[in-house]
Amino acid sequence: MSTLFRTTKRNSIPRALALVASLGAIAAHAETVIPATDPAVTAGLSPYNWVVKDGMISSAGGGSSLALNFKGMTGVDLIVDTSALTMASSRYPVIAWSVNGGKRQVHQLAPGETHVPLTVSTLNPKLDLYLMGFSPFENRFNGDHPLNSVCITGFRVADNVAVSSGLPASPVWINLGDSILSGDGANGRAGQGKVAGDTWATIGDARASYGYLLAQHYGYIESRIAYGGDAWHGGLASIPSVPALIRQITSTVSRLQDGKLNPAPGVILINLGQNATTAPDSVADSLQQIRDVSAPTTKIIVMIPVSGKARQEVTAGFTDYQKRSNDKFAYLVDLGHITYSTVDGCHPTAAGHQAIYRGALRRLDSILHGQSR
Repeated sequence: MSTLFRTTKRNSIPRALALVASLGAIAAHAETVIPATDPAVTAGLSPYNWVVKDGMISSAGGGSSLALNFKGMTGVDLIVDTSALTMASSRYPVIAWSVNGGKRQVHQLAPGETHVPLTVSTLNPKLDLYLMGFSPFENRFNGDHPLNSVCITGFRVADNVAVSSGLPASPVWINLGDSILSGDGANGRAGQGKVAGDTWATIGDARASYGYLLAQHYGYIESRIAYGGDAWHGGLASIPSVPALIRQITSTVSRLQDGKLNPAPGVILINLGQNATTAPDSVADSLQQIRDVSAPTTKIIVMIPVSGKARQEVTAGFTDYQKRSNDKFAYLVDLGHITYSTVDGCHPTAAGHQAIYRGALRRLDSILHGQSR
């Protein structure tokens, strides 16, 4: 009897310890989902870029970003809805992120995917995520959540983890343009030639764009309104003309609050004219529409395409706008001849964007009065 008692008691100790450890593990792995529409999440979105509707946030714009701070020891999974992505999987959008300023991670969404692990068991992770690359061909404008959108429904984290916006209190810089400002092809090789139609998403990098580099240099939060194949009068993927695009994220969702961009951007940089024919009237009318929805002191900087294409038409349109408005905060910038590497004779590589960025600094310093970080 006593032997049996001693044996039972001895075996119960490791069993009890195992039970405690098991309960601890369960508690440590208790999870919760922070909805994408939580106010703390939406406060961390780059302005004018995201649709917040139907229990999700979505964007079809390269460079759209979110910055979030999580408090506590946790892993973070991104919860996505890929059901509307009906194109070839090679054209699915590509996202990129870093945690606590660490190495950038890159991931192309896949058919049927619902969760993307962003970090595992990290103390107070600070997340910086952006939409890196898109196909320029599929619908990116029509409907609440256009076909070629990244749709996020939430974040799976450990229980009791708090989230807050990681967006800095800085003025906003809008980059409005085509594939050049979008960064399409920036991850390609110099001189590789014509890009196959189904690989644009994987060789783009929105943050390689010279426009993003300029916004960072001068201390602004970047908001991207740039799409491959776009022009002053509209372009690929159902993207409308500039007067509509500056007002609408999608055909059904406005960028404006009470008729204005809010917060009012400090700078709007425009690079259009590479695609199709540019009518001077379209340039002049678009600039007036942009001024109408921004602040009187927002600096509107119109870049002649770095290739030199449409120089005459864009210059004529800008001159006409100035005659009408006498806008003291609108500027025309022509960098002249710049040598920069391209993927295919048109789209700059990352090194090409760096060359354009350095060339632009010489002109923009005088406009922005040297306000660099």
